[in-house]
Amino acid sequence: MKLFLLIPLALFLSPQTNPREIMIKSRDQARVSGMESRSVLEIHDGKGNTRVRETSMASKLYADGTEKRVIVFLSPADVKGTSMLINDYPGKEDDMWIYMPALRKTRKIVSSEKNKNFMGSEFTNADLATENPDDFTYSLEGTEKIGDQTCWKIKLTPATPALAAENGISFKTTWISQSDYVPRKTVFHGPDGTPVRELLYSGIRLMDKAKNKYMVTHMEIKNLKNNRFSIMDMPEAVLNPQVKDEYFTLTFIEKQ
Repeated sequence: MKLFLLIPLALFLSPQTNPREIMIKSRDQARVSGMESRSVLEIHDGKGNTRVRETSMASKLYADGTEKRVIVFLSPADVKGTSMLINDYPGKEDDMWIYMPALRKTRKIVSSEKNKNFMGSEFTNADLATENPDDFTYSLEGTEKIGDQTCWKIKLTPATPALAAENGISFKTTWISQSDYVPRKTVFHGPDGTPVRELLYSGIRLMDKAKNKYMVTHMEIKNLKNNRFSIMDMPEAVLNPQVKDEYFTLTFIEKQ
């Protein structure tokens, strides 16, 4: 009688085609030592109406792998001063806080709110955080062209039902460019498996030439159920490893 040992396919994949390794490299190549930027968020309701929000953002990568980001809304008046602080930790759940000037109160965003819309846009709070690789399982679905880029097509499935609920998806599919490891497209699938949102990435910019770090400066996300869509554009971004640590504190966001 012959015995057959079943070995996971991932063990046979080279680092270049292992989907988990591809996603980790995609995440890490976008992380820079420090950055300051200005962004414009357009929120379209699908009926021709548009709201515009302007924000400033700073980020810093620490020696232990923690990445901290602060987002401050500059305009319009009804959201001016609203601020968010995000701490992305290696190997554990991130922390997110929001300060609402009208309430003069800071509160922590809990896991059940991660799938909620970010400031009325089609982006969610979870979209703002850096993914923990252990939160998903991965499968390589082949390669496809997105524009002029040949991309790996990778399916990411939340590792637990709790993570699926937290992200508000059953799975998502991401297309990662083979030339620079920058994502070009992500499709999010709802609890019933149907596509619910599509995110397109463009405006790819070489942020740090010495370390070959690229950054997405334009994102468009569409709600596939109601045709609402949002655009995040980053017209200004500067590499700054000396970003002040004081920016990444609750005290700072409460001063805005």
